[in-house]
Amino acid sequence: MSHSPQHTGSPSPSSSRAHSLHSSASLQSPQAFSAADAARHLSQEHVTRTSQEMFRKVADYVKSEMLATGEDYRLLENMNTLTKERYSELAGMAQQLMQEVGKLRTTYSDFEPYLARIEEISQQAETISNIAAELDEYTKSLEARLKRIPK
Repeated sequence: MSHSPQHTGSPSPSSSRAHSLHSSASLQSPQAFSAADAARHLSQEHVTRTSQEMFRKVADYVKSEMLATGEDYRLLENMNTLTKERYSELAGMAQQLMQEVGKLRTTYSDFEPYLARIEEISQQAETISNIAAELDEYTKSLEARLKRIPK
């Protein structure tokens, strides 16, 4: 078998295998090249191919995990931004409520003298009502006496 190597850059795996099989066969007698040697070369090639596939798949997996983690961080960032905006809105509402409470306190303090005067009038009305009840009782007793006097 004549072999003339062509150098076009890096050899392909099949030309490499053929070259190594040819080299092994030319170093040994044709009887020494056995099926075990062919199986060993094919087995090494299989291991190399599956190893490369495994590394590619592991790289794809790690890349996917990194992308998922990046997406998780973007989601967390968006959630934090929305939370910050919501807290800003709530802070504004709390400030408005504090202003309204201040106005209510001022209004209450303005009405406090009137409320005190109403309480005082209420107590006076109760006193007058008690006096009226006593007068009514006294009037009834006077009427009863007058009716007992002979005419």
